[in-house]
Amino acid sequence: MFIHIWKIDISDEYKMNAKKKKTRARSPEKKAEQFDRILEAGKDMFVKFGSHGFSTRALAQKLGMTQPNLYNYVKSKRELWIAIRIKYYKEYSEGLKKLINEHQGSYTELFFKFAEYFLEFASADYKRFQLMYLISAPPSKKVGPLEKEYKPFQLTKMFLDIAKKAVEAGEVNRNTATELFYSMYAHLFGAAKVEADLKLRNKITEPIIGDFYTLTAKKYRMYVLTEIRNRLERNVLKSQ
Repeated sequence: MFIHIWKIDISDEYKMNAKKKKTRARSPEKKAEQFDRILEAGKDMFVKFGSHGFSTRALAQKLGMTQPNLYNYVKSKRELWIAIRIKYYKEYSEGLKKLINEHQGSYTELFFKFAEYFLEFASADYKRFQLMYLISAPPSKKVGPLEKEYKPFQLTKMFLDIAKKAVEAGEVNRNTATELFYSMYAHLFGAAKVEADLKLRNKITEPIIGDFYTLTAKKYRMYVLTEIRNRLERNVLKSQ
């Protein structure tokens, strides 16, 4: 009787161990889902604590995983930052390329569409925008595989290509085109931050609310885009 029970115990233990091993094995789909969870949680922690303010240990705890397991996906905070930027730059560039490929008309009109796209992209997920434009990479002594292959994305390249084509098409003055497009880009960059603050209202320390008038984010964006269009129209060469 004792021997019989002992055999059952061993069998049950073997099954439990086999089950554990089975659950540890992840399919490619599950690994991709976990990696995306890491990137999203990393984005939130970068924005909340800055590049130096959180640890991979804290990130692992937030995700309910061990730090060594986390390092199977990213080798350091710096590589995490790179992985997040790769993900979001892909989203950004795919949308912008689609806009450019489908556009018909002048390059100045294309720039206006770029302005709309830029503000919508920033508004849809401002933390994403912060990771792409405002939060610098943390230092690291470790160089992982992503960093070895990483090259700066040149986020303004497609924007500058539009400006160059507008000049080549004779739509704007060559002598002032660079200053014109960079100043409008700066306008859009600042507008993205103001629009984000307007959405927060009383949740931030000093909300942008006047005593005489409360400006909504929607109305502010309409105003900014109207200003961009008016400025483009003022700078289009009369021959157009």
